Amino acid sequence: MKILILFSLLLSSCGNHFQTPEIEITTKNNSEREQKVAALLAEVLAEYDLSKWAFTHKVIIEQKAIPHSHPVLTLSTRSTDKIDLMSVYLHEQIHWYVDKYPEAEKNAINTFKAKYKDVPYKNKAGARSEYSTYLHLIVCYLEYQSMIALIGRQKAKQLMWNQTHYTWIYNKVVEEEAYIGQIVQANGFDLLD
Repeated sequence: MKILILFSLLLSSCGNHFQTPEIEITTKNNSEREQKVAALLAEVLAEYDLSKWAFTHKVIIEQKAIPHSHPVLTLSTRSTDKIDLMSVYLHEQIHWYVDKYPEAEKNAINTFKAKYKDVPYKNKAGARSEYSTYLHLIVCYLEYQSMIALIGRQKAKQLMWNQTHYTWIYNKVVEEEAYIGQIVQANGFDLLD
């Protein structure tokens, strides 16, 4: 099933007008659960101005998938809360953003390697590989900053602390926000500027 979300009209959000780019949402198996999450994502896109985070315009909702960014942004049906779903959606969109700057990504990761010598991976504390754990310091930091901009610092911090995956990464992003932010920004990742 394909739900095509076209926001070509100006939408009103808290008195501010914005234009959201066209986002195509499809479901992999057309299950009821997938349809509900697709509809929820459509609500999120209507309620929040996420235009600055739209780096890819195709989203697949797949019930048993692990959310991932490539080759097509894919979300699972695990998130049934708007804020949590928005965070996962932004996380995967941010991967597309970071991928546009491979040299900056490499430089930031090398800096992180000097400070964080032994990072967790292949478990819930880290990502699937050592490299991916370092990469996620960038992605999760930008996700955290994005959520702060959208829902406020306290709610964003609680959201990060409540994650059941990448737990070491999210804790570092919150606890060492200034340091990680300095490295991310020094390498030109200015998504929120």
